[in-house]
Amino acid sequence: MPKAQVISELDSLADATGLHLAKVVADPEDFFNSRSLYAFGKEAPLTAQELEWFKAGMHGQLRSAHELGTASLSGPYVYSGSESATLHLTQWLDTHLVKRNISAKDTVGVLQQALLGTGAWLTFLTCLVLLITLVIAWYVLRAKARTLKVLCGTPASKIVLEDLLSLFRVVAIPAVVGVLAALVVVTAQGKASYLTSFTLTSAAFLSCALAMMVLCALLVSALTWPTVDGIASRQPPEKHFQRISELLKAATLVLVTVTLPVVGASIAEATNLSNQGAQWEVLKDQVSLRVGVRSDAEFQSRQAELHNLADAASSTGKLTLSYAIKPEYLVRQDETGSADLGGYDGVVIANPNYLKAISPLIASDPSTGDPLGAQGTKVSFDELPATLKDYLTRQFPLWNRAGDNLNGLDQSLQNYRYTGQQEFPALAPVLGEMTHFRNPLVIVVADPAKTFNNSTIGGFLTTANLTFNDAGWVRDYLAGHSLGSAVLSVDRISDAALYNSQLQNQSAGMKTLSFTLVLLALTMSTAVSALVYALSKARRIFVQRTSGWTWLKSLTRRLAWEGALALVLAVAMYFALGAGARPDVWWALIAVPLYVLISLTMHISSARGVFRRLLSRAA
Repeated sequence: MPKAQVISELDSLADATGLHLAKVVADPEDFFNSRSLYAFGKEAPLTAQELEWFKAGMHGQLRSAHELGTASLSGPYVYSGSESATLHLTQWLDTHLVKRNISAKDTVGVLQQALLGTGAWLTFLTCLVLLITLVIAWYVLRAKARTLKVLCGTPASKIVLEDLLSLFRVVAIPAVVGVLAALVVVTAQGKASYLTSFTLTSAAFLSCALAMMVLCALLVSALTWPTVDGIASRQPPEKHFQRISELLKAATLVLVTVTLPVVGASIAEATNLSNQGAQWEVLKDQVSLRVGVRSDAEFQSRQAELHNLADAASSTGKLTLSYAIKPEYLVRQDETGSADLGGYDGVVIANPNYLKAISPLIASDPSTGDPLGAQGTKVSFDELPATLKDYLTRQFPLWNRAGDNLNGLDQSLQNYRYTGQQEFPALAPVLGEMTHFRNPLVIVVADPAKTFNNSTIGGFLTTANLTFNDAGWVRDYLAGHSLGSAVLSVDRISDAALYNSQLQNQSAGMKTLSFTLVLLALTMSTAVSALVYALSKARRIFVQRTSGWTWLKSLTRRLAWEGALALVLAVAMYFALGAGARPDVWWALIAVPLYVLISLTMHISSARGVFRRLLSRAA
């Protein structure tokens, strides 16, 4: 169906059923931070309206679907409405054989998506560890006061209540201040309409956090309650926290070793996918044709017209060719074929327009006689490895406009060995996919329309390997030729990749935040353990330090235990997660040096603080 007809039918569907329907588009000019909605039906605005996305830095507009222009109809949509309205939409999709994946979003689904889909689950899990660490640290600081209250005969219920109230006061004030500061930021960003929902959501999460804190506090209080034997033996009251602090530290270390492979690999993957998607920015002006043919015979009847379009575009500098061929398609499948590619990892067929467009990605400086600049070395046909010569000898007659022969092979195709450091991007024979090579053979075709026959040109046009860098020129050409009746739409080829790059960029940011909080949780839990150890061994540390021992000598046994604990847990998690079966599991072993460094810093700091306090009291 032509794009105009699709939009018209969806308009009618939305108006007749009351369905709210819009196409989501990442704006090519600022695809990381801009996302617009193109609405269908009578609810579509007559003029563009600014959208208030809640995400910081995100902007966009609400427009009518009739303003989609070269934006592709394929991609993400959002909709809502009654059960009857959504049923009509599903029936319309089925009638037109539209492939889709529908994801229903109720309240639970939205929360699940927010936590799991963005990587925020790790942030929440880490915040829980931080909350437990906060409670333990608070009770460590109040251990001596609580022991004195027990000695003075204060009722246990009163001690517990006073501890809870003091903890609540310490936590509640920063929490309220934090929410108020967040409200100010939301308002300053021009998102005042979200204040109510933001406040309610924040209050709900804070209430859950406070309830969890109270339960944790009661449990910690019960596990570390001063005993008669402990008081009578004049043991440091902080000694009661040794087991629980060690358990918390070990649990946090396990969390780190488990999440390091997941987070490290996912951050790397999300960043890589985001960067790969961002490469489509250089092709944001490239458009392809969606041709409506219902049979091979009809396609063949249109091939001459498609070639004439490509020829006209090539003569005006509007045509772009990029075709990626992977190694497995270069090797003949029979036993006589050689698999030696001479160091090449693929073949790219391109014209100078494409090489000029991607020059920022490969750091090349193309010129008229040197399309790859300093990033390529010209290679003659005779210098190519036997496998590639065999491939071109077999394929060129099928492409050749001069007929089923090799006439013009050396003249029409110029071969270059790519020598750049960056990966070389090329369009796969599937719309919206890009293949990356390290050492490709780049075959430069100066004028594809003069080199390739009608069948090849038609095939390249329908797979979006032949594209146009001026949508207005294409529309004007089609308006004056009969081919226009067969072209259903002229669409940008970069929409899907740029939108995915936007999502991956957001995911990488959230996972980086999660990783930072995991390190913070490890640091805090280690700090609590180090403080408990220093207070429990205060007398020994004081004597050792006044005798001239260095901090490292005084803490040798403790640090040896810390290193052994980290090594055992990291190795255990390494094998539990699959060892060599998964390439990202080695990240778990990074926890060992990371933890030893944090532990060394925290133990020396705690020991120094305890020594100074004892020294001041002695003086």
